Amino acid sequence: MTDSLHGMIQRSAKRSPRAIALVEAGAPSRAFTYSEFGALVDAFARDLIKRGLRKAERVGILARNSIEWAAFYLAVSKAGGISVPLNYTLQVSDLAEEARDCGIAALYSDKSLSKKAHKLAGRVSSIRFVVNCAPEADSHKGVKFPKVKEGDPASIIYTAGTTRKPLGVVLTHKNLLSNSRAVSEYSGLSRRDRTCCVLPFYYIYGLSLLLSNLSAGASVIIDNRFMYPNLIADGIKRYRATGFAGVPSHYAILLYRTALRKKKLPDLRYFMQAGDAMPPRLILTLAKAFPRKKIYLMYGQTEAGPRISYLSPDKVRDKPDSVGSAIPGAKVRVVDESGDDCGLKRAGEILVASSGVMKGYWNNPVETKKAVKGGWLHTGDIAFRDGEGDLFIVGREKNFLKVAGRRISPLEIERIAEDDPSVLEAACVGAKDKLSGQKTKLFVSPVPGKKIDANRMMKACKEKLPPYMVPSKIVIMESLPKSSLGKINRKELESI
Repeated sequence: MTDSLHGMIQRSAKRSPRAIALVEAGAPSRAFTYSEFGALVDAFARDLIKRGLRKAERVGILARNSIEWAAFYLAVSKAGGISVPLNYTLQVSDLAEEARDCGIAALYSDKSLSKKAHKLAGRVSSIRFVVNCAPEADSHKGVKFPKVKEGDPASIIYTAGTTRKPLGVVLTHKNLLSNSRAVSEYSGLSRRDRTCCVLPFYYIYGLSLLLSNLSAGASVIIDNRFMYPNLIADGIKRYRATGFAGVPSHYAILLYRTALRKKKLPDLRYFMQAGDAMPPRLILTLAKAFPRKKIYLMYGQTEAGPRISYLSPDKVRDKPDSVGSAIPGAKVRVVDESGDDCGLKRAGEILVASSGVMKGYWNNPVETKKAVKGGWLHTGDIAFRDGEGDLFIVGREKNFLKVAGRRISPLEIERIAEDDPSVLEAACVGAKDKLSGQKTKLFVSPVPGKKIDANRMMKACKEKLPPYMVPSKIVIMESLPKSSLGKINRKELESI
């Protein structure tokens, strides 16, 4: 059997046909066995071919997380197409830009987004048809499926680039499968696992979570109710989740705004964190609340498929500010501006080589050559290594600020704010300044029930930072604005 995304599901369905593949949390909840899920994948794939989808054509997915989302994604693979998960929170004009960039030929949407999907189809001439519902399981029997190779593109994931033009990251079947298997290996995923997913599947972190669990024959609990975080906390216990994955804001909310810490969770064995730098104090709070649970701190990029490194759970309490070392099968380097390897504790750019590294950016050879050189992905992220080879992120190149002619990392300023026990979240952004061109502004939000002393925080910054790095202003907000991925929205803060 060809090593492909849909082949992965066929193998899982053959091994454990009655095992639960996916669960939709809520009232009422739904569950599909691997056998039922595999049949739905086949039905969608036959329907796509019957509608005229050709090999390597791009198919957009504009829908909220659901069993159908996952089935349709894998059906596109089986039909020989290339899936393009779309961020449904974007404006139609922004979605149209991505759809035109890769020439989407077909589109899937759920009922709640049907109107938006048809508006999008009306603006993009390449879209020939829109799928709004699942076909009958036995429809279009006898349809022949095209041969799919592991090196064929499986997905195009759009990410922010250095220009206004969207960058479509092309990931092959091999990219996604190898990365998923590496995650399964280091986290010990098995058929006994049930992972709670609150991350959108259009986000590479959410997609990786879906694929790594399905490749292991585990169950994915889809829970779209994070607007009501107590339901998530209750759901982890109710559905007997063995794992939970999120970004820093998810953990901040669950730890400080729900009763999660008071719950006994005998089935839960691990937490996973990625997507952005998580404050060390928040990590240690999680570790203290759940001393017997494993915590995986991870780092990655969409272009890497996405996982690059992880910190072994037994090191988390000693190194909460580290993202660990390379995942199985990957090589990681830290290099200086000349491309030479940096010594211990010397900061440089992170480079990664693995079978998960993207094929390239869709129809953009110029940006591809900038990102991948000699088989190494240049991440643009700055880090150093300690004596054990574990990585410590200094900052992301795109977030660096230039103040008084010097490049500075906002993370360094944020860490000082996060050391204050009254601070839940912190974000430092640039603000225009007539004299220096740019100055720093620090935004913070308090731990529920506590008050932040801005004067004390400013004093700490002046004591620990050189003058040009000291924030020009500290702004206290009840909660920092978030993107649809749950990350702090720095662009919105820049406009305040």
